[in-house]
Amino acid sequence: MIRSNAVNDLPALKKYVEGVQRLKDPAQNPWPGQANLSIYDSFVAWHHRAMMISTPAGQMARNAAHGGPSFLPWHRYFLVRLETLIRKAIGDPNFRIPYWDWNTDAELQDPRTSLIWSDEYLGQFVNGKWRVRLTGNGRTMELEGVNRPLVRYLGSGGALPSRANVRKVIHENPVYDKAPYNAAQSTGGARNSIEGWAGEERIHNNVHVWVGGDMGLSSSPNDPVFFLHHCNVDRLWAAWQAKHPAAAYVPAGNAPDTLKFHRIDDPMYSPFPEKVTPRDVLNYSQYYKYDTLGDLL
Repeated sequence: MIRSNAVNDLPALKKYVEGVQRLKDPAQNPWPGQANLSIYDSFVAWHHRAMMISTPAGQMARNAAHGGPSFLPWHRYFLVRLETLIRKAIGDPNFRIPYWDWNTDAELQDPRTSLIWSDEYLGQFVNGKWRVRLTGNGRTMELEGVNRPLVRYLGSGGALPSRANVRKVIHENPVYDKAPYNAAQSTGGARNSIEGWAGEERIHNNVHVWVGGDMGLSSSPNDPVFFLHHCNVDRLWAAWQAKHPAAAYVPAGNAPDTLKFHRIDDPMYSPFPEKVTPRDVLNYSQYYKYDTLGDLL
């Protein structure tokens, strides 16, 4: 039950590719009640709709899953949900999603030459066999129905964060988050620095920009690299938790209602009937462990 480095554990990467292909097939894994859409497509819709819910309404600095404290626990739950479905799809109860260590790729003369982008692995999705069926326009809850290949523009913008900068963020942010708990705050807090609204290298956000294309949209899970990227983001949070074990998640349950979805005991936005809160996922070891955090500490 270990999440491993994708390029160091090619069998796990191959299983991931197989799993997402199976989940993307409406014949094998249909999205109930949605004609010609798959259970994988439901994750695209889930992510897009979370981004469209402003908390509070009428502003753009925080939504139900981004720009606020629940960014990290919401995506941790998002990953665990997909991971569970992949295990069932490939019949492997021990499968865990591998992570894309973009810190290592940042050291390559040309990060686009990384093994992860080869046609055998993530590169194979930029052809007609992997169809994008839902695209978010970034303005409304509605998704546009399409039928087109996946789009990427590797390296045309952004940059892959350096390991030195990631270590700095982990070491120099002893608190999880700070008021006003949104994307507009310019300093302080591990969450805001990891998410990429503050700091030198805009960690999480910059990777989305570097991949480009569909990764730059509210429907970014259309690109299977999304989950490998967020697995590494989760690993950074796990390293931060190991470095600062006494640091509390904030805000507390008695924070104002304007922080709905982000307080520690608020059910996070989800289409599922189960109610999962940030508190429920703080201990990630109930689901998985990482092969190493040492390179980040």
